[in-house]
Amino acid sequence: MKFLVIFRPNGQPHQFKDEHARAHGSALNELLAKGELEIAYVFVAGGGAYVVNAVDTKELFEKVRGNPLFKSSTVEVHPIADATDYLEGYADYVGK
Repeated sequence: MKFLVIFRPNGQPHQFKDEHARAHGSALNELLAKGELEIAYVFVAGGGAYVVNAVDTKELFEKVRGNPLFKSSTVEVHPIADATDYLEGYADYVGK
């Protein structure tokens, strides 16, 4: 299942140095290449959003809390679906 994860700074300092940023960028590229992360964006004013695939709660937990900025962020997690798949399923549901 797909989840939209939105994280925003919660006021705590990140203590994020240049080497941490480079390592985090490499880790993101790895997750993107493996298809475990579909897309990742940052908000210029701080925070960001990404779409992650997870088959169960444990995997989702690891991918959300594995973000090195997790402890200094307010995090929202929303289940999402492809719009065309959703609309087709909805049409089947209401057409019964």
